[in-house]
Amino acid sequence: MSESEQTQTQNPDPKTPEPKVRAVGLAEYSWCRAVPGGTGITVLSLLLTNVPDISFLEALLCRLQVSHPILRSRVRFDASCNTFYFVTPSNPHVQIQSFDLQSTSHILQSSLGDSHIDSHHVLLEHELNRNSWNRTDGDQADWDVFFASLYTISDARWFLVFRLHTSACDRAAAVGLLRELLEMVGGGRAKAEEEIEQEVGIEDLIPSGKANKPLWARGVDLLGYSLNSFKLANLNFIDANSARHSQVVRLKMNPDDTDRLVAGCKSRGIKLCGALAAAGMIAARSTKPFPDHQKEKYAVVTLIDCRSILEPVLSSNHFGKILPFCNPEYT
Repeated sequence: MSESEQTQTQNPDPKTPEPKVRAVGLAEYSWCRAVPGGTGITVLSLLLTNVPDISFLEALLCRLQVSHPILRSRVRFDASCNTFYFVTPSNPHVQIQSFDLQSTSHILQSSLGDSHIDSHHVLLEHELNRNSWNRTDGDQADWDVFFASLYTISDARWFLVFRLHTSACDRAAAVGLLRELLEMVGGGRAKAEEEIEQEVGIEDLIPSGKANKPLWARGVDLLGYSLNSFKLANLNFIDANSARHSQVVRLKMNPDDTDRLVAGCKSRGIKLCGALAAAGMIAARSTKPFPDHQKEKYAVVTLIDCRSILEPVLSSNHFGKILPFCNPEYT
């Protein structure tokens, strides 16, 4: 075999660009560590009443992957250096996993039981608990960050779900993804152009001085972290070994109730996030038939979108830059 033939065998398509590889940032690393345990899975869903064209939808999703390269990336873990990487191929790749009416009915029957929850709510929770990243550290395979599924609920309703690794797409970016997808469906974007996204961790976009704290402030923070962790350090789990699963509780308020809530918070000097955190803890407590004197410990963590304070400022449709500010509330 000649030298040219050997080269062609090793690289069958020399015109195909090599995938881009970068190490994840600190915040992204935290999500990569958390996702295998079930925390850090973003799910976006659409309830459809027209017969979906899967080929058309896949073409739109490929265009989104062209516009946002992070959506076509894969997560790679290198056990030798305990580091995660984003591996971004040059070409988009997405395939919608389709569930027919029988398969969808089987999922609903096994999950619903005797409850009267909406079918799309059950399927949303089902997707939240489909962990495609629950691999062992010894597995060197690359993991996609973007999955799409289509469920047939009835002859007139379909449920389209996107499941994403939160290091690539958080809630704010998911809203941007949905907006862009709807624009494409309506013909608002004739051509997908690859956007130049910052190939650095979000920590490098924090303005100079914002991350620096004086010694006294750091000491106060350290004491606060210690006290907060101590509050939840001695939780008694009746069953700590069985499998865990995520559930979603919805609260929908009409405009009048929302206005009254905001006005009540303003008149009492209460922050809206504090009132919502208190409502969440009261709701969690009310789901268990405990006597009034029995106490439980709960924690509510607020995630704040910080894109507007970065340098340069990132828009909501800039994917792959996740830096939540965690504000825990305890009771």
